[in-house]
Amino acid sequence: MHLPRVALPILLLVAGGVGASEPAPSRELFLAGGALAICSDLAPRACTQATAGGRGAPTYRLDDDAIRVASTPTLWRAAGAPPASAIEAMLVRAREALGAPADASRGIDGTPLEAALSAACLAPACAETDPRRPWSVLLDVERAGLLSALEQPGAAIDGVRVRERARPAASTVGGGVRVLEAFVAAARMRGGGTPRIAVVTASAFDPMEPVDFYRSAFAALGAETTWWPVDAALAAARFEAGDCDALPRLRLERLRLARREAVYPDLAAEQLAFCRAASDSLPPVHGVFFAGGDQWRLRQAFVDPRDAANPWLQALRAAHAAGRVVVGGTSAGAAVQSGAWMLGNGSVAQAVARAPSTAPPPEPGCARGGRCGALPEDALALWPGGGLGLATDAIVDTHFSERARELRLLRAMQAAGARWGYGADETSALHVRESDGVREIRALGERGGWVLHRPADAAADTATAWYLVPGAVLEIDGEVARLRLDPGVRRARRSTTADTPTDAFAPGALRTLAQRLAARCVDLPALPAGDARARLQCTTGTQGWRGPGAFDGVGPLRMVVQRSSAGVR
Repeated sequence: MHLPRVALPILLLVAGGVGASEPAPSRELFLAGGALAICSDLAPRACTQATAGGRGAPTYRLDDDAIRVASTPTLWRAAGAPPASAIEAMLVRAREALGAPADASRGIDGTPLEAALSAACLAPACAETDPRRPWSVLLDVERAGLLSALEQPGAAIDGVRVRERARPAASTVGGGVRVLEAFVAAARMRGGGTPRIAVVTASAFDPMEPVDFYRSAFAALGAETTWWPVDAALAAARFEAGDCDALPRLRLERLRLARREAVYPDLAAEQLAFCRAASDSLPPVHGVFFAGGDQWRLRQAFVDPRDAANPWLQALRAAHAAGRVVVGGTSAGAAVQSGAWMLGNGSVAQAVARAPSTAPPPEPGCARGGRCGALPEDALALWPGGGLGLATDAIVDTHFSERARELRLLRAMQAAGARWGYGADETSALHVRESDGVREIRALGERGGWVLHRPADAAADTATAWYLVPGAVLEIDGEVARLRLDPGVRRARRSTTADTPTDAFAPGALRTLAQRLAARCVDLPALPAGDARARLQCTTGTQGWRGPGAFDGVGPLRMVVQRSSAGVR
């Protein structure tokens, strides 16, 4: 069953193909909010129908050799990590609990394995979070590294690894598919034929795990796809150690990943060949797409030990600035494009209540074992060096309305002195096109996203805001922004949302208020936001429109955080 295709938004590109040797007419970014919900072997819930074959979920082993690899001291060097001997003891306890053999004859599914690891206590009794229950105090990256050491090679046919298959046309939700289709179309404009796209997966805990999915997804959408195998380990091998044969060791040290050569032999060989080719340039492609995961982890693939752009990032910036390649990303792959300070992590509540940190973000999972140091895990962390810098003067955030991140982005912009902020919703994207100093922003996908503006003279805790859905373009020339509706777009209708949100930190709360203002400018109540209150108001020229779905766009609005005398600035 194929989903009906919704007509793609106008890409506002110069008509006709662009020769491979000619610069494209504009700089383009596709900033997707994550959760694209593309059907694949490993995402069956996103599919209209199940299919047999293809790659299955990973399985694991607890034989003596796997336990030896997982207990490698290099994996447990971080401050506060359990010693390797405790990890070994935990794995032996888990093997006993599962009744697993001491050889590699039987694979173990991930769910029972993690349950056994979580239950393994090295004392007569353990608290829920207790160093004597090692799994409970591990960082997220340590858990992923441990599982990588235990992972079995997947199924193979005639010696060839079975790969994950993506089936975009069988996706139950069409918004994410439309985002990727629009990205491929923009890349095609640069090639005049079959577009060539490189995918970057360095943000994943295991950069090799998403490669099959993206190659398959873009191939299904008519693109020739390659993997640009850059990650922090490869950067260290290429630019620091000068030794490609050190890649397995550097994966342990920099990524905390073991045995990738056994699980993904083809991809490990591909990355080694790329390293030995000593290429400092961008592959010959028309588009580069960044997968989701952790933007800090991704950024480490593109900077040197002094936090300066390495040759790969320099090449990417030059190609994008000249318009030769279109760049896209989802979740962390979009957030890393920030040109102003880059968001690391942090809850919205912490962002509103406290000043942000400009230190590297705490490791995810550090709160479990009391390993965060002076900075709480949910503190707002901003990096003044920015991300990859392709979103020039903006901070980019994702999973936006769904995680109520509007006030977090406002606080980040205020701290950084950033003029612009982009917040993309899930299964959606903001398409930013810039030419001759004028940028145009359109929403793509299921819903859209927010654009925030804070000029130099903006009052504290205020911004001008637009909630964009397909059907309009926000045209920005310097500090002047103008909303232009597409021909035939209808005005927004009265909101049918039954419930009024009662908390600005609730998922979708400010988006719901914006939808109401799209239909009718009224005085809406401010919403509690911790010790403060958040308000949206119409301004001069506010207009709303109905997108192709049941969602309304609106802007400009005034977004303001009102603080009580007891509130913390």
